[in-house]
Amino acid sequence: MYSWRMLREKLFTCLIAVLSLLAIVPIVHLIIAVLINGFTVIAKAGINFFTNLPPAPLSREIGGIAPSIIGTALMTIISLPITVVLALFAAILTTEFPRNTVSIIIDAVAKSLASIPTIAVSMIVFTLIVMPMKGFSALAGAIALSIIALPYAYTYFSTALRSIPAMYREAAFSIAMGRWGAVMKVLIPIARRSIAVGVLMTIARIMGETAALLFTAGRFRTGVSFSPTSPADAIPLLIFDYILSPYETWHQVAWGAAALLLLAYIVLFFATKLIVKEVKL
Repeated sequence: MYSWRMLREKLFTCLIAVLSLLAIVPIVHLIIAVLINGFTVIAKAGINFFTNLPPAPLSREIGGIAPSIIGTALMTIISLPITVVLALFAAILTTEFPRNTVSIIIDAVAKSLASIPTIAVSMIVFTLIVMPMKGFSALAGAIALSIIALPYAYTYFSTALRSIPAMYREAAFSIAMGRWGAVMKVLIPIARRSIAVGVLMTIARIMGETAALLFTAGRFRTGVSFSPTSPADAIPLLIFDYILSPYETWHQVAWGAAALLLLAYIVLFFATKLIVKEVKL
C-alpha cells in the first residue's frame, strides 16, 4: 500500500513537471526566436540601427529606429513621474485611511481603470488632448500611458504598504509621530525595495504599450524630436506597423526592434528579481 502511494506521488509529480514544461516551451521558443532573428538584424545594421532613421519600404539598407527609441524614452520619462506620484499618493491614502469616502472612491476607480481597454483610453485622450492641441504629441502619448499604468502601479504600492507589520506604525505613533510623518519617515523607507519593484514594473508596462499610442503619439519617423508637444514614435508602434507591412526590409527592422524591447524587459526582470531577493521587513 505504501509503495503504491509513493508510485502515485512520483507519477503525479512527473505529470506536473511535463505539463509545466509544455506550458513554457512556447514562451521559451518565442524568446529564442525573437532574440536570434532580432540580434541578427542588429548585428547586420551595426550602430546605425540605433542612430539612423527607418528605411524606405523598398530600401536595401536596414536603417535604424532612432525616432522610436527617442520617442519611447521621452514618453517614459514624462509619464513615469506622473504615474508614480499619483499611484503612491493614492496607495498611501487608501492604506492609511481605508474607511474614508475619498479612499473608497479612489480604490474603486483605480481598480476599474485596469479593466478599461487601452484602445479606449487612446481614443479618450485623442478627444481630450490631441484635438484641443490640434496635433499628435509625445505629451498626449505620455498621458495615455500614465492612465494605463496607474492601476498597476497603485496595486504594487498599496500591496507594499499593506504588507508592513502594524507594530511599525504603533512604534511611530508611540514616539508622538504624526500619521504622515510615520508614512514618510518609517513606512516608505521600510517598503522602499517593494516600491522600487513597483516602479520597475511600471516602466515595463509603459515601454511595452501599443494601443494607447495609436491615436495619441503620431508615428513620427522622418526625424528625431525631443519636444513633448511634437509628434513622436515608439518601439511598440513601429513593431506593430512594420510587422503587418508587406515589405521584407520593414520585417527585419521589426525583428530588431522586438529584440531590443525584449532585452529591455529581461534587464528589468533581473533587476526586479535582484531587488525582491533583498526585501526585508
